Amino acid sequence: AAPKAQPRKSTYNIGVLLPFELQDNTWQTRRKNQFVTDLYAGLRLAQDSLQRAGQSVQLFAYDTGADTLTLKSVLAQPELAGMDMLVGPVYKSGAKLLARFAREHQIVCINPLSQDASLVLDNAYHYLYMPSAATQGRLAAQFAATAFGTGRPAVLLHEDVKDDNDFALAYQAAYEAAGGKILAARTFRPDDPASLAAAYAGLDLAGASHLVVASDNRKSGPAAFAALGAVPSATRPALLAPGEWLDNPSLGAGQLGGASVYYYHPKYFDAQRPSYRRFRQLYLAKQNLPPSAFASQGYELLLFFGSALQQFGPAFQSGLAATPPLPGAIFEGLAYPGGAHDNQVVPIVKLSNLEFQLVR
Repeated sequence: AAPKAQPRKSTYNIGVLLPFELQDNTWQTRRKNQFVTDLYAGLRLAQDSLQRAGQSVQLFAYDTGADTLTLKSVLAQPELAGMDMLVGPVYKSGAKLLARFAREHQIVCINPLSQDASLVLDNAYHYLYMPSAATQGRLAAQFAATAFGTGRPAVLLHEDVKDDNDFALAYQAAYEAAGGKILAARTFRPDDPASLAAAYAGLDLAGASHLVVASDNRKSGPAAFAALGAVPSATRPALLAPGEWLDNPSLGAGQLGGASVYYYHPKYFDAQRPSYRRFRQLYLAKQNLPPSAFASQGYELLLFFGSALQQFGPAFQSGLAATPPLPGAIFEGLAYPGGAHDNQVVPIVKLSNLEFQLVR
């Protein structure tokens, strides 16, 4: 049954379930959990921004610890069933538990970091803030079919981990659906030099329109550029790779900014955008340090879903499904059209003259 509309309220209560691990004060744990602290600081700043816009949301933070036992005891607290929305958790084992809780109590839950589409399958109450790996693969392939054409085949290499396997499956399906062919699809383990070398062995890169490498491991980029460097420039294929490569210190600007090198980059944002500069200024004033990507994600998540609560009430699924893509305050945008439960906006960028160019 479709979620029933609920009456609007003057203020909405949001439960934030994250592994703060407050009882463990060692510097190792504090450092390991910095991303959680940042994510929550971003949520808090968005709460302030919503408040200034006349949209009242209250955040209630719960420490889920690092294991499912702690999460279970948190979920047993009666007030949680009365929340209007939930945000969390960050570990996969906990995500399934919280998804079940959300469905049973009919409270929408937003997973802030996961890219695993299987988590939100057949659950009207569970959303991913991020585009899933499968959505990234599908949209990257649609871009490739248009940008590089389908006359010559593609080479698809991916790390043997769930997200990259999901990306590759979706990429191949979408590229073939657009009339393209995959010359070779191979998995590799980047930390094993033999596996990495085998992935490129005997490939006819000169005959391919493009090479896709789905792996954000630090060793994957240098291997790809070395293989492409061995192909004469006249017949060198384009490269499509994850945006994380742009932060890899072992890759030079000359490589990263190659003429036909593109990145699928869900976390891309324009640092010159006035709304980002305003956010950065507010964050610096509150935290005395610049925002990390996690802080930015927390901020964007609550601005978007907090506004959805205000606009449509707690059962905002059908409202969200009919909303056109909205530009983000920081990132390129958010869209959940036609019942999608993961973000359908995946920017494709390239680097030219050390400046980002948004190509999709």
